[in-house]
Amino acid sequence: MSSKINVFSASAGLQWLKQGWNIFKTQPMTFMFMYIFMIVVALIPLVLPPLQLVAAFTAPFLTIGFYLAVISKQQGKTISLADILKPFSIKGRRLNLFRLGLYQMGAVILLTLLADSLFSETFALMQQATENHNHEQLLAEVMSTLSIGNIGIFLLAHAVNLMAFAFALPLVFFKGENRIFKALGQSLKVFQTNMVPLTVFSLVIGVLMLAAMPLSFVPLLVIMPVAYIGFFCSYQAIFPADDASDNSGQGEKQASQSSAINTGRFDA
Repeated sequence: MSSKINVFSASAGLQWLKQGWNIFKTQPMTFMFMYIFMIVVALIPLVLPPLQLVAAFTAPFLTIGFYLAVISKQQGKTISLADILKPFSIKGRRLNLFRLGLYQMGAVILLTLLADSLFSETFALMQQATENHNHEQLLAEVMSTLSIGNIGIFLLAHAVNLMAFAFALPLVFFKGENRIFKALGQSLKVFQTNMVPLTVFSLVIGVLMLAAMPLSFVPLLVIMPVAYIGFFCSYQAIFPADDASDNSGQGEKQASQSSAINTGRFDA
């Protein structure tokens, strides 16, 4: 059975951001360090390429750990950086997070292959460029190899990928959705039914990120945690609590865990 999806107006996008800011400012340093930790883990493959798989499969767990910290703050609790690691010790849904990480890696591989196919000439030109190559000439040659159609196809594929996995992650963990493709479809449906508020949400974050450029992106240490928190607030509002479906077949202990991680709902 599909989870019920609430539909909101454009103003909800701003309300989710406001809620994100209100939660963030209760413990700003902790949320900032959580975000920094996530970035450091994501960048590990640049230093140690063999750990690329580890970083990829860790990402869903860390994101859920961030969301669990948000719920703790909604319940008035104090959080610590170590809370971001909690999903690794929660039994019952770790396998599904691992599976989702596998699907995400597959999607990245497909996007990489698509990029290689669409921009093979551009990549070849850049690889052949030397330090003595005239930069203006190189830029002109690179631009000549690009087409608006190919760029549009790639951006569309990338957008679909982001929309498919955005809500799939919390659905798999908090709703206990075992069918990954079902979760991906539900996530895409959310963007179809709530495109306006989610667009407002994304545009505001985008404008704030552009405003951070003159300051060497340092404000992102505040902007991105607020964005993560606000996005999770949107999930809580769009997917109402459904304890019956969340706890079915999980046993008494799992039911207790599901109850704990599904509280603190925000109604936009």
